[in-house]
Amino acid sequence: MIPIECKRLAEVDFPIAVVSKHSAREKSIRHGHPSTLHLWWARRPLAACRAMLMALLLPDPCDNACPEEFRTAAKDILIRKHGRPSRWESEVKTDKGLRKTLFEFIGDFANWDNSANADYLQTARALVKAAHPEETPLVVDPFAGGGSIPLEALRLGCETFASDLNPVACLILKVILEDIPRHGAELANELRRIGGEIKTKAEKELAEFYPKDPDGATPIAYLWARTVKCESPNCGAEIPLMRSFWLCKKANRKRALRHKVIRSKGDPPHVDLEVFEPKNEFDVPAGTVNNGRAICPACKTILSSPRIQAQLKEKNGGASESRMLAVVCASNAREGRSYRIPNDWDIHCTMAAESCLAARLRSGVLVDLKEQLSPIRPSPNARGVSAPTRYGATSFRDLFNIRQRLSQDFPQ
Repeated sequence: MIPIECKRLAEVDFPIAVVSKHSAREKSIRHGHPSTLHLWWARRPLAACRAMLMALLLPDPCDNACPEEFRTAAKDILIRKHGRPSRWESEVKTDKGLRKTLFEFIGDFANWDNSANADYLQTARALVKAAHPEETPLVVDPFAGGGSIPLEALRLGCETFASDLNPVACLILKVILEDIPRHGAELANELRRIGGEIKTKAEKELAEFYPKDPDGATPIAYLWARTVKCESPNCGAEIPLMRSFWLCKKANRKRALRHKVIRSKGDPPHVDLEVFEPKNEFDVPAGTVNNGRAICPACKTILSSPRIQAQLKEKNGGASESRMLAVVCASNAREGRSYRIPNDWDIHCTMAAESCLAARLRSGVLVDLKEQLSPIRPSPNARGVSAPTRYGATSFRDLFNIRQRLSQDFPQ
């Protein structure tokens, strides 16, 4: 056992530059990473957790209180690692060299590509075992969230205890820490099967509300914006609340929205939109929202944040009265996505969804999402809802538009 007076590696140094690089790279990994299973707003990078856990579990070989048994075992483990640099054999002969080699290994093991490598796993677990020969270390995380720390503790061969106040986090923890290790491929196959069944049934039930385009393209996203009215006496135009008019910034497929103001005698100005291909970023108009204020595209009047909140409160957050701005489509006939302005059929399908939702709520087929949002009561729903409630969204149904609410209980 490591003496209490012996410093751990984390107390003397840490390969922060290397680990930071690997942590930043994790954001772009889209295969096999827990973040692809469920997004969690405060997920800690696995690279940083894995590296820090090792640095906390291993003693500093330069400390006088470091057990000699660990120094001897660590040298042997590192030298026997397959694919190691040849210089390790000479470096580990001194205590400072052994410390340097341990930090180098920790930095390399932080690489996502090495996280499931058998050589790295075997070496890391052997080092932890050498530091704790009498009993397996227990890693406790009472606020585990997305499970990064307990997952990496299991990877290093530790026992782990994880919990969280949020039931969603507890479900993520159970799947990642218990179900996947126990059932592996069997669980994955079952998930694909059930997911396929749900997808097939949902597509059948919701087809009339999400139709394909006449050319066979499939809409894969509908871009909406909440709206407020310009309060200038001579205007009254509807302002779509948008931080940016960009749709796609890829070099070979830049697309954005631009607006023009249609003025009719006796009616408020109407802000019309069109999709275009900008030559540079200066061609794209600035968004209508900046620092919590809205700018009217028709008369340039600025609507203050309190007035935006007041208008949206009157509409319970404004989701049910939001405006469809653009439709994103995918097609086998062409590469990449395409973007278009909503047509009359898109609007018709939305209105049909509204009628269907009302009928299903009356019949009891669907459950109304009327549970109250409260940012102050001690509830799993309290976290992160203070902003929606400021804008008048007082229940879960206020967060979604009509078609989203209709889709949430499918399939039955």
